[in-house]
Amino acid sequence: MNKFDRGFIKWQPFESLGPSKQVINSLVREKSKIPKPVLSEDETSNLEAKIIEAYYSKEKVILSYYQSGFIQKVQGQIIKIDHVYKMIYLNSNLKLLFSQIIAIVVPSSLG
Repeated sequence: MNKFDRGFIKWQPFESLGPSKQVINSLVREKSKIPKPVLSEDETSNLEAKIIEAYYSKEKVILSYYQSGFIQKVQGQIIKIDHVYKMIYLNSNLKLLFSQIIAIVVPSSLG
């Protein structure tokens, strides 16, 4: 009985599963994307007022924003509001367009 060890050859078919797993994961991620929520005029003006209030009070806020099909959340302090480019700068070196922002929560006002 001759036992022949194929070494790495026997594992080669499993190497082909790696790229397909990545493709499946990217398809699942693409399928889980959502369309951008549309805010009414009242919601937009209310959001604008809360942002300005948080900027002047120097309070930390939790911003929910839409980016590439997903809703992200970030916590920080608004350090600058650029009215020309309609951008908001946070102390976490993040800048957001006003059109990306969906919601704002001021944790100190919660409770």
